[in-house]
Amino acid sequence: MEWLYSLFIEHSALQAVVVLSLISAIGLGLGRVHFWGVSLGVTFVFFAGILAGHLGLSVDPQMLNYAESFGLVIFVYSLGLQVGPGFFSSFRKGGVTLNMLA
Repeated sequence: MEWLYSLFIEHSALQAVVVLSLISAIGLGLGRVHFWGVSLGVTFVFFAGILAGHLGLSVDPQMLNYAESFGLVIFVYSLGLQVGPGFFSSFRKGGVTLNMLA
C-alpha cells in the first residue's frame, strides 16, 4: 500500500502521468452528467484540476511544463487535421489573390 501512497505524493514522471490522467478521467466522467438539464462537458476537467490543487495534489513543475507543451502540440496537430483539407482548395477559389492583397 506504500507504493500507492508514494505514487501520488513523490514527484516523478509516473506520478505526473497518473495524476493528469486521473484528473482528466474524473473531469470527463463528470462532464457526462447533467445537472438540472445542463452539462458542462469538458469544462469539468478544469474544475477537477482546481479541486485537486486545492486538496494539495501537486506535480513536478518540469513535468507540468512538458505536459503543457505536449498539449499545445496535440492541439495544433488536431487543428491542422481539421483545417488542412480545405486549405489548398481555398487557393483555387481566388485565395491566391486574397493572399497577395493581404
